Amino acid sequence: MVCLETDFLIALIRKDEKAIAKLRKLVENGERLTTTPINAAELFKGAYKSKNIDENLKIVRGILSRLTLLDFNLTASDIYGRISAELEKRGKPIGEMDTLIAPASL
Repeated sequence: MVCLETDFLIALIRKDEKAIAKLRKLVENGERLTTTPINAAELFKGAYKSKNIDENLKIVRGILSRLTLLDFNLTASDIYGRISAELEKRGKPIGEMDTLIAPASL
């Protein structure tokens, strides 16, 4: 299973050759492609902020329809709390969205 993160998905939307080649390799290797609800939310936000909302929503929905959307459940919530607290204690927070994405992809 491979969890595709927002930057990679945006690269696919922008038709980045390296991202497309990587995706092809993952598909050829039979990897189960997933993403998190947080990544999906970030893509939708970007589409709604764009100049071509309808076109970009169609692209986002098309990409997401081909991926398994992982659950953000009680276990993921627990892990988020632990990671977030630990990073804050160390003085190295990484941002709420990225901290939320990590446990959802486990």
